[in-house]
Amino acid sequence: MSDIAEEELIPTSNVLYAAHKHIGERCKDVSMAFLRCKKKDLDPSVCLNEGQAVLGCLGVVLKDLRSSCAAETDSYTKCLDKHSNDLRKCRQEEEAFDAACPKP
Repeated sequence: MSDIAEEELIPTSNVLYAAHKHIGERCKDVSMAFLRCKKKDLDPSVCLNEGQAVLGCLGVVLKDLRSSCAAETDSYTKCLDKHSNDLRKCRQEEEAFDAACPKP
């Protein structure tokens, strides 16, 4: 992740897997607002603002992880990529990531 330019933020599944605890915690409110909006109206255009808020939150979380614990994030995401996102095979990298990047 640290070698990706900020304007090129395109998270892959391994990045999202690695950051899921942080995303879930920090983006909970905007994600719930988006889901409530989608439940009220099935028209996709109605919830564009809420969807943008979720993506904005995601971008902030990933940027924060890159700036605060890039080496551990990279190690964990590379392990997940190598093992097709099998979390069981990356417990050592997950522990190092969790120690360096504690959940807020």
